[in-house]
Amino acid sequence: MNPWADGLSALTRHAWAACVVFIFIVWGFFIIRGILFRFFSNSFTEVDALSISMAGWVIPALFLSIFTFGVALLFNALTAGILAAVVILASSLILIRTKLVHFSFLIFLLIPSVILRFAFIANIVLPSYFDSAEHYRLIHLLTESYSTGTVTVELMSVFYHLGFHSVIAFISYFFQAEVIDLMLAFGPLVLALLPFTFYFLIKRETDSTSAAFFACLLAGFGFHMPAHLMNWGKYPALLGFVAMLFVFQLMYMLYRKFENRKQLIILLSFAILASGLIHSRTLIVFGLMCLAALITLAWIHQRILLRRVSFVVLIIAFVIEIVALQNNPALQTLLSSYINNDFLILFFILSLSVASAFAYPRQTFFLFTWLVLSLLCLFIAISIPIHGIQTPLDRPFVQMFAIIPFSLLGGLGLAGVTQWMERLRPNSRLIQRFVYVSTFGLVLLNAALHYHFYPSECCRFASRDDLAAFTWMDENLPPDATILIASTGLYVTSFETPEKQTGVDAGIWIAPLLSQTVKLASSEIQFDQADTHTNLCKQEVKYIYIGGMPQSFDAGQ
Repeated sequence: MNPWADGLSALTRHAWAACVVFIFIVWGFFIIRGILFRFFSNSFTEVDALSISMAGWVIPALFLSIFTFGVALLFNALTAGILAAVVILASSLILIRTKLVHFSFLIFLLIPSVILRFAFIANIVLPSYFDSAEHYRLIHLLTESYSTGTVTVELMSVFYHLGFHSVIAFISYFFQAEVIDLMLAFGPLVLALLPFTFYFLIKRETDSTSAAFFACLLAGFGFHMPAHLMNWGKYPALLGFVAMLFVFQLMYMLYRKFENRKQLIILLSFAILASGLIHSRTLIVFGLMCLAALITLAWIHQRILLRRVSFVVLIIAFVIEIVALQNNPALQTLLSSYINNDFLILFFILSLSVASAFAYPRQTFFLFTWLVLSLLCLFIAISIPIHGIQTPLDRPFVQMFAIIPFSLLGGLGLAGVTQWMERLRPNSRLIQRFVYVSTFGLVLLNAALHYHFYPSECCRFASRDDLAAFTWMDENLPPDATILIASTGLYVTSFETPEKQTGVDAGIWIAPLLSQTVKLASSEIQFDQADTHTNLCKQEVKYIYIGGMPQSFDAGQ
């Protein structure tokens, strides 16, 4: 497999979807960039603004899609489209600046990243995992609402990551792009842009361009996350990750007392609202961040001995949580995924965190506190109406979030090592360059040898054979057919019940693509037993779908 050739092939095949998503992202990027220069022009450089805008594009993109959807319901889709075009043109004329030298350089850096990311979808016919089918269904309902001007009862009863679905529905309806193509192209494009958002925070804290780019490299290719989110079909989480980073940047600006605090607070409020609409669990992360900041504030006012003892206690708490994760069957995947996929880089980052703790103790204590609080949320049970027993954060979300403190610690650690070297050998530039080359080279070598640019086989539910089966079913089965599909228990928290089932093969796409009724049954069901036959007859099941995944039904029965 050649990721460069596969990436170019996939980019060509999904060219229209990739193009319209990229145009939408670029518009939002320039709007945020214009807002930043209008209100905070004296506070940062052009490169800082580029880094912040790489995360901030999601805010105008989201609110434009929600505004357009509201107008379509009140009037009609034509009026909504015209008003959306007016908003895009007016905002572009008012806010877009013409200085594009650094943006051109950024595009140059993005090209290889985009090509590599598109290798993931080179041989995929439908988005991965069971979540993707539900995302497709909700986006399809939103696009139908554009056409009919009404909201179906089914859509009104579901509040599930509204932000992501509204953005894709807007692009799909007005640019006439297939929803599946948009979902497939969306992930690689966002992943290619996401790492640059780490530059601003590290550059401001360390005044080191090398450390800032090292944090970006770690976020992009150091860990299996967030790219692994595409394996799980966690597109809202991926978009929420971007919005979350924008909120972090704005909170940092508020903490550093940037100019025009009133405008900053207004922009921050919109960013938090948008992030909550995209993924509600991001609000929990913001709360934990504020709590970690308060703990850190209290920590820095203590005597030096108490601060050191507190740091040791914090590390002990982190180790205890790691042990608890390892001993919890539902959560141990979080730890094993990092050990199996990122052990070398993880060990390297933890080593660099020692330098970070000495050079930037306050920032390091804050990041570890934030991470410890996030892990603690996995063990706290709360009862939510309809959803039952949940935890504030689930395993996949914490698994995704962990790369933020890890990447920031890596950037701070590299800056700390550089400071040590400057004190010991102030005139030895050659050694400093060797450290930079070796650290960057280690991450790049690890990515070349171990990074997964292709989807995991465990999460690829559909193949071309399944598409052929769907075509046959659409032509030959009655519209009211009830089809049995394989399922298994879903365990993303410590408190999941066995009754919570999810599909394990391409059968999950039957309902959204063919609009036929499906019934879930355990993949271990015994079809040769009389009570199984009786139960299926009561449910009026007349057809059984057996997919190509190992977790599907036993075809031999």
